[in-house]
Amino acid sequence: MLLFAPAILAAQPVLTYQTHGLRAGESHGMQKVEYLSPGFAGAAQVWDFRNVSPIDPQRIETIDNGESGKLKVTSADGSKFTYTCNEQANVYEGYVSTGRTIEFEQPITKIKYPFGYGSNLAGDFNGHCYYGTNLSHAGTLAGSFSSEADAYGVLLLPYDVTLHNVLRVKTRESYVESLCSHVHIETVKYLWYAPEYRYPVLVTWEISYTYANGETKTVNESFFTAEKLASNPNTPVADTPDSAQEEPVDIKYTIYPNPYNSYFHLTYTLEKETTVSVALYTASGQFITYLVKNQKQNGVQHVTYNPVSADFAGMYVVRLVFDDKIYTKTLIKD
Repeated sequence: MLLFAPAILAAQPVLTYQTHGLRAGESHGMQKVEYLSPGFAGAAQVWDFRNVSPIDPQRIETIDNGESGKLKVTSADGSKFTYTCNEQANVYEGYVSTGRTIEFEQPITKIKYPFGYGSNLAGDFNGHCYYGTNLSHAGTLAGSFSSEADAYGVLLLPYDVTLHNVLRVKTRESYVESLCSHVHIETVKYLWYAPEYRYPVLVTWEISYTYANGETKTVNESFFTAEKLASNPNTPVADTPDSAQEEPVDIKYTIYPNPYNSYFHLTYTLEKETTVSVALYTASGQFITYLVKNQKQNGVQHVTYNPVSADFAGMYVVRLVFDDKIYTKTLIKD
């Protein structure tokens, strides 16, 4: 029942081709759930999605070898996506479905390896699109793309799954498709990658369409890797076995009681004088208050949190920052 999740800045997750690149001969199943707001960006986040409700049965994507050394990803509805994936990058090159085909002349680079917290890339893309039963209507598309590893932290999912050192990647594509008229399309997608799983364990996106007559439409969807997570609950931390549970040598801290009711005490010891900030957040990353801010201290320090108004029951995060290092502890409010 007691949740304890220290996070050390040096243990930030990094995506590589060897650990997270597309690989032929594999499949990837995801289940659609109610739409999830992605939460906040930044270091040492805690995303609590334990209570998501499934909507559809699991959907399976398969990955096969395609032409000219490319990879072909086939989704549950039969749509096919073409990628080039190697040790340098994962590049999206084309799309085929019933009644719609896209052929990129200048493709979209999704990720350049290695890709860790703070990594980002951006560029332009263009190509041709074909519509209709016989793909007889041709048009063009052109726009810009970006990818950014904008957050990392702990991800809480159904089946009592807690994943540590999860990296979130935010992608954006903004473009205009021109056929008989112009349609502006913008897709913003968030993907959570865990060290234990090659493919994203959670995906949420929003697609907005703006038509030439001014009408707009928005589609929101979320998916998570239900089957594998259900068969492998309580996934261990992906660091070395003991590193995630060790207290840092230059700061020691405790919080009690935990769970707490109306107050809690924070005690921490610094071995040198330094600038410290201690802040309280909700589990979704919303800032509540500073307990300590910009005070140079050494030795044993005591802080008591006793809010004027009662907190809601649930999970909270205390974040300590000093010398550009970040440490977090999770606590429960009864």
